[in-house]
Amino acid sequence: MNRPTKKPSIIVDPVLIIGTGLSVLLAVIFYVREDTAQALGTVAGLIGGVITLQVQTLLKERRRIDHETRVGHMVSTIEKIPWLPDLMEPMLRAAKHVERDYDGTPAQDACRRAFEECLRTLTDLERGHFRSPYGDNEVFLGLIERAREQMCVTSVPAVDLTWWREPVGRQYWQAQVEALARGVVIRRVFIYHEWTDDLDALAREQLDAGVRVRRVQALRLPAAMRVITGVWDGSCGHELNYTAAGEAVHDTFTVSPPDLERLMRQFEMIERSAVDLDEPRAPDLVP
Repeated sequence: MNRPTKKPSIIVDPVLIIGTGLSVLLAVIFYVREDTAQALGTVAGLIGGVITLQVQTLLKERRRIDHETRVGHMVSTIEKIPWLPDLMEPMLRAAKHVERDYDGTPAQDACRRAFEECLRTLTDLERGHFRSPYGDNEVFLGLIERAREQMCVTSVPAVDLTWWREPVGRQYWQAQVEALARGVVIRRVFIYHEWTDDLDALAREQLDAGVRVRRVQALRLPAAMRVITGVWDGSCGHELNYTAAGEAVHDTFTVSPPDLERLMRQFEMIERSAVDLDEPRAPDLVP
């Protein structure tokens, strides 16, 4: 599909058209007036034409300056982020290739959607939010590795009990063992429906390793607090999004101070409602 030929700007420039029309009109007026010399009409027309061209030149120069300022601002912003130029250059080259070679095909629409999705992600990041697929340990391992003071987290066994025994869960646990050895305090609350032998074994493994473990039955908490969350050194927070059936969807992270304050306040409320593993507890509530 061929692109429509773009008309030269000089033909469709409204300033030029209006200016030229006014010049011709002035020339005609001065020409038909009997008390005005014919030469004066010609001069008036020329003056109008000169003024029109000057205005048009000024407007073109203003548009050029605005364009260069915008481009310069974008380039300056890109160069201020050390790793961004190495990514932007191949991205723009790929987009240009798609626009040139696949114009009018689904590839062009897919290219635009890719940039729009990138924009949505960056807009979330601008607010301090980002997410990763459930089961991707990269962000968690980085957070645990950088932790220097404490890690405050909850666990909902109905969602993640089997996960703890899988390789990805064991990797996550090993990183916490190493953090404990560095002196990091780990506070964990298990929010359970039924306290089973498997869950008790998992909780005691962590207690023996030095984690400050507590437990609370889910029915003793408001529905909004029966969640898997975490806060690392008050600098990054996490919430797991999962369905009503207990199927995990994705992990959401935040570095926004108001969100961190909310998550920490929520964790402390959950922790206060919980008891130690060996502390006598009231009988479990029945739904």
